[in-house]
Amino acid sequence: MENVFDSVIEKCKQALTAPDPQSSVAAIVLDAVRDSVIGEAISVRTEFASLEDLAIHRSDSLTLLAGALPPGFSASPHNHNLWSVVGVCAGREDNQFFERDGDALKRSGAVSVVAPGVLSNAPDVIHAIRNPLDTPLVVLHVYGGDLFATPRSTWDPETHREDSFDWKKVRSR
Repeated sequence: MENVFDSVIEKCKQALTAPDPQSSVAAIVLDAVRDSVIGEAISVRTEFASLEDLAIHRSDSLTLLAGALPPGFSASPHNHNLWSVVGVCAGREDNQFFERDGDALKRSGAVSVVAPGVLSNAPDVIHAIRNPLDTPLVVLHVYGGDLFATPRSTWDPETHREDSFDWKKVRSR
């Protein structure tokens, strides 16, 4: 029996050969977050002790994460060093963007992604995310590479001092 995610994963793999893979993946993710079957399948993925627990696909060229983030969930400033596409099936993901300012960060903007919606981020984006609602945030995130093998950073939410990425430091809930 085919996994509900198999088609999305396969389409994303094929999109990597397009002239603009990120835009192609964004269109695929937008279709996926509009699909109630996919949204329901992601909404039950509520248990995750590590970021790897959210992975539905991982390869050298592509990582897909899917999960339902609880009300109040937030992740402190971090980068991916890969392009990314954020897809929201249900709820709202608030993104706060930052720029490097010497050894620290300064705020550079914000955007909310409301279901069903997508947001494409460049490889150098630094952002913090949060679920401001009292309902789960149901997301499908796609990265243009192996998210877990890519060196990344996180920044202390108060001091904005940079450190090596550590999920336990990034995740607030």
